[in-house]
Amino acid sequence: MKEYMSIAQQWANDPWFAPEVQEEVQTWIEEEQESELEERFGSSLEFGTGGMRGVMGTGTNRVNLYTIRQATEGLARYIEKKANSSTGGVVIGYDCRIHSDEFAKACAEVLTAHQIRVYLFDRLAPTPLVSFEIIRKKAIAGIMITASHNPPEYNGYKVYWSHGGQVVPPEDQGIIHEVKNVDFSMIPRKTLANAEKDGLLVWLGQESNQAYYKVVERLSIGNQKHNANLSLIYTPLHGTGQRLVPELLKRRGFSAVKELPEQAIPDGNFSTVPSPNPEDANAFAMALSQASAQDELILANDPDADRVGAMIKHQGEWNWLTGNQLGILLLEHYLSTLQEANQLHKHGLIITTIVTSPMVSRIASKYGIKVIQTLTGFKWIWAKARAEEAHRRGVFLFGMEESHGYLAGYHAGDKDGVWAAMAFAELVAFLKAQEKSPIDRLHELYRVYGYHVDDLENQVYPGLSGMETMNQMMNKLRDHSPTSLGGLSVTKTIDYLWKTENNHKEQLSSDNALPSSNVLQFELEDRARVTVRPSGTEPKIKFYFNLFGTDQEETQSLLAPIKEDLFLFLAQ
Repeated sequence: MKEYMSIAQQWANDPWFAPEVQEEVQTWIEEEQESELEERFGSSLEFGTGGMRGVMGTGTNRVNLYTIRQATEGLARYIEKKANSSTGGVVIGYDCRIHSDEFAKACAEVLTAHQIRVYLFDRLAPTPLVSFEIIRKKAIAGIMITASHNPPEYNGYKVYWSHGGQVVPPEDQGIIHEVKNVDFSMIPRKTLANAEKDGLLVWLGQESNQAYYKVVERLSIGNQKHNANLSLIYTPLHGTGQRLVPELLKRRGFSAVKELPEQAIPDGNFSTVPSPNPEDANAFAMALSQASAQDELILANDPDADRVGAMIKHQGEWNWLTGNQLGILLLEHYLSTLQEANQLHKHGLIITTIVTSPMVSRIASKYGIKVIQTLTGFKWIWAKARAEEAHRRGVFLFGMEESHGYLAGYHAGDKDGVWAAMAFAELVAFLKAQEKSPIDRLHELYRVYGYHVDDLENQVYPGLSGMETMNQMMNKLRDHSPTSLGGLSVTKTIDYLWKTENNHKEQLSSDNALPSSNVLQFELEDRARVTVRPSGTEPKIKFYFNLFGTDQEETQSLLAPIKEDLFLFLAQ
């Protein structure tokens, strides 16, 4: 019998699984729906760049109560193997998604059955607040139930460690090892009522908010006098940002904040928005429809509020900013503010990713600040920040990834869309006082640092067949690398999976000593760059294009032929 059929039989017959689950699986077996069974039971969800994430439903390859309990049991066993570690407790938060609260409580039931204290948020909580509380409570670990910006059918399970960041080696592999050895029918559970009675369950409420505000307000880069003059719209896109962002903006003196009541309601179906993703300009449709002539900025968070997106008004027209543009504006303003206050540390560090705009390095160079690149995923940024400081090689100032993720300070170990919303609003207010918009400022920066075109294209390939398609695409690029794209010669190829360059002829230098990852990067003439990588959390392959030049139109004109050549190469 095929292995996935054997696993499906267990789900159909083991009384540990709910009757409706058993009946559903038994129906697939009786109807010989092999493709359905293989898709759901042929593999198990594993930790990627953002933890465990996938479509909700029945099966080992789905997010459900059983896979959530299995992951938590593995985490509990790993915690128990760490000497004196269970005394620190585990912080658990969740977002607005369908079943998120149910999954969070299931995590608490498993952990407290192991006599591990749980700090459970009493309602929706942003990811940065969960990370903040892990650090503040000196917890051993944390769990955030969220699928971030994915479609409604998704949910996920982010695991954090005591430093407030997501797990990296060796913790991630240690947890995965334990999870793989968990039998669904051998997972203990304690009711929340008994856990609370035994002192193992602590509820987190408004006191957490107040502690967060107190710390984050110190990271302000604005002036309340300017802030009062800016009219803006805020939407949490039905997610957790509503818990903190409006109040934080109010505390910073923004008195003209318009909230969208329809999108302030938690809604796992995201019924008023095509995609709960501020990386997509379409997410701003409702906000744009309600914008008045006085409004100059629209801010949006994704459902767990670790990302922020923005649209700004320039010369009467609304403009959506890419993650690179928004981050570049934040970075330059943050560094200049620190420099003017004589607070710019001479050993400061900017940490970014191998797919983020090279303009980050050019800005940092002007301020004499070192830039370090990591793999995609903010967990790598935070891990590098901690490692550099532990070895006294620098002081972390700012972290950025092109997917709208930013962090300054030490209050959290993950990207913070709440802080970033405040910081960007203050930047826009500052520019308004100078009679400028962020678009004006971008063009000023381009004149100083050169014109940058940073573009991203996603291609979606769902299911097991989609995974195979993406693997074939990566293998083709890896084994038969293109020699030119868009008329520009490929001067270097970097394979981060095998840690080689120039078609595996040379080992990567120590400057590129990153963990192995399925990423290919092609450096072209004229300082152009193309990077290809399958997503670690979604069924898609991502193509990043970074171009540089002194003339806007000339640089922009390079993009289309490079894309055309790349996709034609893959299609042949």
